[in-house]
Amino acid sequence: MQDTVVRYPRVLITLFSGLAMIVPADTWAFAVPQPQQELIASKVAYVQLSAEEGSAEAQYLLGLMYVSGRFVNADKVLGVSWLKKSADNGSANAQKTLADLAFEGKLIKRDLSLAEHWYLKLADKDRWAQFRLGFIYAAGGDGVSRHCGKAVKYFTAAGDNVSMGNAAWILATCPEKQFRDGEKAVQLATDLLKTNEQDPTNLDNLAAAYAELGNFNEAVKAQRQAIAALQADKGKIRDKEDEFKSRLRDYLQHKPYREILPLD
Repeated sequence: MQDTVVRYPRVLITLFSGLAMIVPADTWAFAVPQPQQELIASKVAYVQLSAEEGSAEAQYLLGLMYVSGRFVNADKVLGVSWLKKSADNGSANAQKTLADLAFEGKLIKRDLSLAEHWYLKLADKDRWAQFRLGFIYAAGGDGVSRHCGKAVKYFTAAGDNVSMGNAAWILATCPEKQFRDGEKAVQLATDLLKTNEQDPTNLDNLAAAYAELGNFNEAVKAQRQAIAALQADKGKIRDKEDEFKSRLRDYLQHKPYREILPLD
């Protein structure tokens, strides 16, 4: 399955542009010039006060500051606490940031249950949330049950080519029979190949779909095409060649492929 570069929703937002949104213009209109550090301290203090008074935007900014260690001493626990308050107050930015941080597990410990909670809040209108939910349900863990049906649902809702390729893969390779649909997987992979007949990932998807249907002649043909396309590709996916060849051996032995997706 394919992921993309992590796109935090303005996590690295410039602090002062954010402060400008919550600090009334006339507050600073007649301010006496101050040394830079004092000016920063006074604005941070204003954010702190606004956050304590319940401003969701200020809580979001304060959370970012503590998580990143910008303008304050880093305190990830406190930062996450402020982000949660902002998210509970309805800030979509805070909800997305919390979900991304929990999914990635880099700045804070991975917590798929927390990521699931906030992505679900955003999923009706946010394709990035749908995309990430697809991965969460495809892999499972951290208190979230793996569920191929939900994974396909959210990848399909996201609707971009990468997501639809992931949906095709799951429909072809899910360990639970009730969630597999080889015919639909073949159709999705075939449609995706119309824009690039030499895409190795979609050829790999197509081969797995044919194998699910028991059409191993076509599976072998597609997998050999996938390997050739992969070998011709100069990108990073060349490291998948061993996987592709392993699947070809399975298809030659009339074995369909089954996968449980790891997130790492």
